Amino acid sequence: MMKITMKTGAKEIVVDGYNLIHKLYPSLASASLEVLREQTEKQLLRFQQETGLLVTIVYDGKGSPRERAFGAPLHIVFTPASKSADHWIIDYAKSLNTKVKMVTIITSDDEIRRYVTAFGATCIKSETFARQLQEIDAAVTAGNDKTRSRHLSVKGKKFNGELLSDREVNRWMKLFTSEKS
Repeated sequence: MMKITMKTGAKEIVVDGYNLIHKLYPSLASASLEVLREQTEKQLLRFQQETGLLVTIVYDGKGSPRERAFGAPLHIVFTPASKSADHWIIDYAKSLNTKVKMVTIITSDDEIRRYVTAFGATCIKSETFARQLQEIDAAVTAGNDKTRSRHLSVKGKKFNGELLSDREVNRWMKLFTSEKS
């Protein structure tokens, strides 16, 4: 599998949502935008499971800003009508100050790339990142156990990248939910 080199210390990737969708599905312009978003978010969730990186995907919104979680902790942001996803990403990179070095921005938009690299973030073009997402999908579809069986190490603990079952979630909820409240 092709590896995207993330800068040492990278903890999060921020994705220019519609920019990536157009690179992933150039021939599906007539498809439902909601369907394309869901497919992209599923691919990003698999990427997140494979790498252990936090993923934030930012879309231009229409109306009030809204955020939703899809298979925690994939973070999905719809910007308010008064702010484009481009400006949200630039403002986010700027707000991180010295921590911006821990962020990789996925976009092919030259304006975003100029600003965020000036602040110190790393950029990867959407078409390059789209190829990696497609390779992960191909490996999953083919059942490539060598690719899928990689264990991720986070602070000395190993994770297999699988989501918790409903039963496991319920057990954790019981453990951390106070009955006394």
